[in-house]
Amino acid sequence: MVYAFTFRLLVAALLAALCIPAAALASNPAAATVVLFNSNDPESRELALYYAARRKIPIARIVGLDCPTTEEISREEFNARIAIPLKKQFVSAGWWRLSTDGSSPPTITHTDIRFVAIMRGVPLKIAHDRLIGPAKHLPGMARVVLGRNDASVDSEIAALGLPDFTPAGLVLNPYFGRFTPILEDAMPPGLLLPCRLDAPSSATVRRMIDDSIATEESGLWGWAYVDSRNLTRDASADAAYVEGDDWMRRIAAQLRQRGMPVILDQSPDTLPQDFPVTDAALYYGWYTPEANGPFLQPDFRFRKGAVAVHLHSFSAGTLRTSSAHWCGPLLELGAAATLGNVYEPYLVFTSHLDIFQDRLMSNLTLAEAGYMSQRSISWAGVIVGDPLYRPFAAWDRFFSPSAAPNPWREFRQITANSNLLNAVVPLNEAARRTGDSMFLEALGAAQADAGHDAAALHSLHSALAYAKNPAVALRLRMEIAAIENRIHSGKPFSPP
Repeated sequence: MVYAFTFRLLVAALLAALCIPAAALASNPAAATVVLFNSNDPESRELALYYAARRKIPIARIVGLDCPTTEEISREEFNARIAIPLKKQFVSAGWWRLSTDGSSPPTITHTDIRFVAIMRGVPLKIAHDRLIGPAKHLPGMARVVLGRNDASVDSEIAALGLPDFTPAGLVLNPYFGRFTPILEDAMPPGLLLPCRLDAPSSATVRRMIDDSIATEESGLWGWAYVDSRNLTRDASADAAYVEGDDWMRRIAAQLRQRGMPVILDQSPDTLPQDFPVTDAALYYGWYTPEANGPFLQPDFRFRKGAVAVHLHSFSAGTLRTSSAHWCGPLLELGAAATLGNVYEPYLVFTSHLDIFQDRLMSNLTLAEAGYMSQRSISWAGVIVGDPLYRPFAAWDRFFSPSAAPNPWREFRQITANSNLLNAVVPLNEAARRTGDSMFLEALGAAQADAGHDAAALHSLHSALAYAKNPAVALRLRMEIAAIENRIHSGKPFSPP
């Protein structure tokens, strides 16, 4: 059964149930957002009210679901307790309008909703049902894909209103690879973009909400750490896995081109535990089953509003613990948003992380960037965080001469839309003027990745002279040692 809050705000509820003009939706994504919570979980309800108040979402758009409190549910439970009640609520509230031509089943011809915020307490994933036969809607797709009907609850809700929705096998995502905000794009009206505000604790969820809203005003500034596996396209390489490493390398190139300092690790292993990770605003890495490396250091914290993703088949197998898989631990360490998978997705059907980061930096919402990066829905992926979060909303404002001094902003002003390797003189000048080692460390890291070892060593040694933080000084020494070891080994460098 579905519950829609009205309380004493009857007028607000009635207005919210009316059709909202397209122009209003396009300028205000909150007006196109529905918030879901589990009516059997008091904390879930409180989180829904808190989020709606912070994002100014009408109270009538808060919908309670009478569903189990477990993370995993059956297909039967999903249909009876989530899918069918939601469809009825969306139609009865006027958020979905159906065709009147007598078609069976009727199709959705108009929608007033696109974004869905799913609160902690709503089930996370749907177990495979052996009684459901293989899907037939995608001829030529591998049987191992078409024969599966396990999925994340969120991804299933995304496909709920599509005419080709089926509970067996994935559904190709019509929004994949797009670049237009969902409220301005001619997408099927039944397509939804759900994100999950979920974490090991309710307190962490509230912090994620607050950090997202604060970061939109102050800006997401800091280092980007990208941890590839150094896979190259040689005869021994698995092409599917090389594709994942290509995403990582493209992310590093994108970030540098847009003015964010990057440390790109290209060793086969994940970052070592003693590697100092400071001022981490972004993290992308792969491929171990459990959080490891620097993320096990007791004093590690991400910067406010950070986006952190570790690519693994079961990275979101549970979100209710800070000690298993990746998504829960990353959020508990201060990240505001992450991506994950609840079951085996196969690499091609995971989020294409280079697309995801590109769209985030183009000031699209977390939900838009997340679904633009996913080739399939009704599958295993989840996007964890505020669906309306725009991590880089404040970046352009910081080009204003009146903006407060900020070394990260200055780095962007020097390097954005140019080749970082050509900015040697202004970056050295910025380091001398500010006494901040970041300028030259970022330069040295880019030079090393391009195979310019002598120039990289000069920049990193110069950065070391400015390093005030012992952790930063240690990291610089480790970066210098890695280059020197490569030179002394005689191993040729092959830039990506």
